[in-house]
Amino acid sequence: MTALSLMDRRTLIERAAWLLGAAAVPGEALARVARGTARGARRFLTPARLTLLSAVADTIIPQTDTPGALGAHVPAKFDALLLNWASPQRKVELVGALTKINDAAMAQEKKGFAALTPDQRKALLTPYDIAALKSVPDTRGLKGMVAMMAGPAVADPGYAKLRELIILLYYYSEEALTTELVYEHSPGGWTPSVKVTPETRNTGGLGMF
Repeated sequence: MTALSLMDRRTLIERAAWLLGAAAVPGEALARVARGTARGARRFLTPARLTLLSAVADTIIPQTDTPGALGAHVPAKFDALLLNWASPQRKVELVGALTKINDAAMAQEKKGFAALTPDQRKALLTPYDIAALKSVPDTRGLKGMVAMMAGPAVADPGYAKLRELIILLYYYSEEALTTELVYEHSPGGWTPSVKVTPETRNTGGLGMF
């Protein structure tokens, strides 16, 4: 994931487009997604898969003293991007990543992931995450900008994209910008020295673009 200190609008849009397998995602599209989807809007995921996505997103970014993925409506936004912008290949990859998590839950707990308790979900997803993101020899033959966007080779690239898109959508939300980050309007004022305290938050904003 791009460092939060570099989370400007242009970086987020470019990263979202790559994760979705799209040539580009217009800024206004992400803005609409960030504002949430209308009730009764068309869905890409089935109700069961949307419930599964919600359980996974809530496990990755649970509510604490900040809203979490569900409070930021990440599942609905994720679904809207799948419906309107993801390439056919990326749709298969992202849905497949969800299915693999559910299959792991069925194999270990004899229940679907969404049917597990929050503690059971965390206990299952923590080692799953470590194994899926384990570095592997890079045989992709990628070069230049494509290699930079793809990042390091990992054991389960589908899960890596699923996880990163959930995190990206959360930190693009108003909820995260107002509770976990400090919104910085650009261009804005210049502060020559900022005292760092335990309460200091990273900055998120529109950046130069």
